[in-house]
Formats: sequence, structure tokens, C-alpha cells
Amino acid sequence: FDTIRISAGYQGLDLTSTAFSPRYVTDFEDTYGNSFGDIVVSASWRRDSRNKILFPDSGSLQSIAMESTIPGSGLEYYKLDYTQQQFLQLTKDLTLGLKGRLAYGDGYGDFEAIPFFENFFAGGIRSVRGFEDNTLGPRDEFGEAIGGSFLTVFNAEIIFPVPFAEAANSTRLSAFVDVGNVFTDVNTFDAGELRYSAGLAGVWASPLGPISVSLGFPLNAKDGDDEQKFQFTIGTFF
Repeated sequence: FDTIRISAGYQGLDLTSTAFSPRYVTDFEDTYGNSFGDIVVSASWRRDSRNKILFPDSGSLQSIAMESTIPGSGLEYYKLDYTQQQFLQLTKDLTLGLKGRLAYGDGYGDFEAIPFFENFFAGGIRSVRGFEDNTLGPRDEFGEAIGGSFLTVFNAEIIFPVPFAEAANSTRLSAFVDVGNVFTDVNTFDAGELRYSAGLAGVWASPLGPISVSLGFPLNAKDGDDEQKFQFTIGTFF
């Protein structure tokens, strides 16, 4: 089935930098100011053909999301986000899960790029496991990750039930490979900067909501990357 959502609203923002703020923050304020009022319009489309919401073994899930300020707003930018997830039953107990995400943002009018606080981030249990949440990609002069306007992530996993478990209907394990990173913009994309990881993950559909855990091992970490092999999240499926 298809789901379409459209919304609009007002967004006010005031920035306050200090002498310790990163250069990209002070440069932004010097160029564009520090107080903004925007009308933000967002729209999304989602198509779900999975055979089950909980642990599907066939079908797909697609979504496209768009967000943009209207012309004349204090900030003029747009963002696009596309996700495709596919499930293929290999055997009675084995399912191949594939997921890809592409996201891009840019400015228009007097704005050359999306504002830094609208950047995309990569790393963590929902993107490239084995790396700390939101730590991949460009960094500022203090070594802190700042995200970017172009994100690409791909995940592949073999999903299977927990052997001999009494709660087999509410748990799943998987062996996964993740690939991805975030870049300043689409022109700075470099396949050599993509990060890879592999490992094992598990999901338990608990009474309080889904609990996901992973044990991921970075395969090509570079100097400065923040690794985090064990990760977990509560309240959402991967």
C-alpha cells in the first residue's frame, strides 16, 4: 500500500556562537546572519509491499522524503532522501535483506549549500555499524564530525531465527555487511572514502518495543575514525 504525507509549518531559529565555536559556524553567521524565520514544506511517499511488518521474508519498502523552505525564507534550501529495502526468501529459515539509502541537500537563491545544522550524518547501528553514531565523514578543526550534504549507505544481511530458542517468533539474528559514508557535497564523493564493516546483529520484538543489538567490526577504518563494536537501540527496527 502507498502512503503520502504533506505538511507545512513555520520554523524560527537563532544561532549563538562563541569564541570556541568551530570556524564553519562563525563563517555561516558572518555570511548569513544568526536569526532566521522559515516556512518549511515537507512531503513524503512510502510504498510497502512486505508480506509481514514483523520479520518479513519477501517484499519491499520504498520511501522518498522531500523538505524545502519556500522562496523568501530566511534560509533557502532543500533536502531529498530516498530509501529502498528489499527482502528475498532464500530458504525456509534464511532471508536476504538489502537496504540502500541516498540523501542529498543543497541551497538555492543566495545559499550555496544546506545550513550546517541540516547536514546528514553516518555511522552507527542505523547506517554503518561498528562505527560510533554520527561520526563518519568530514570533521572540523577540533576533530568533531560535522556531517555533509550527500549521504550514501548500503546494507546487506542474511537473516535467520535464533536456533533452539523458545521465543523464535519474536527474535532474529543476522550476519551483515555495511558500506557507506557522508560527504561535504556530491562533487566530493570518493569511493575510496567509503567505510565497510561486517558482523552479527540481533533483534528482539520485546513487549516494550523492538530492541536491536549489533557486534560490528570495521574493515577499513582510518586514523581518526571512532569505532564502537557493540551497539544497541530501542524502539525501532533496523
